[in-house]
Amino acid sequence: MDYVTFGYNFRMSDIVAALGIAQLKKVDKIIQMRRRNAEQMSKKFSKIKDISLPETPNDYYHVYQMYTVRVREGKKTRDNLAKHLADRGIATKVYFYPVHLTHFYKNELKYHCKLPMTEELSEQVLTLPMYPSLTTKDIDYIVEETKTYFSKR
Repeated sequence: MDYVTFGYNFRMSDIVAALGIAQLKKVDKIIQMRRRNAEQMSKKFSKIKDISLPETPNDYYHVYQMYTVRVREGKKTRDNLAKHLADRGIATKVYFYPVHLTHFYKNELKYHCKLPMTEELSEQVLTLPMYPSLTTKDIDYIVEETKTYFSKR
């Protein structure tokens, strides 16, 4: 992912607005389902020492729009895990890239700095499937395939 220019996109289609209004009517139930799924995932993933799980600071409330783990060994292991899971029908994604390394920030804004923690974390994060209708069977499959990957190394 790269940003080549600065811009805004404030357009929303009527259909997207209608969908958003419908979703707002059931947002509490959706969040409850996501939190339940995340709790199950965290409990089952806690036995895998090669990854760090999402943590919620005290006095905060996580809605788990995404469930992102950190693969402690870094990019190569993270990317291999993503491939292993993809080969088994489990979609993952890396959502977080250091913005200070993108074309726009480096070349247009002339923003040059070193943010070693940001860069290290960006090479560890992997977002796993998380949606309200995720079943216990789905969660077990994701966890088992992750365990399988780390046990074969």
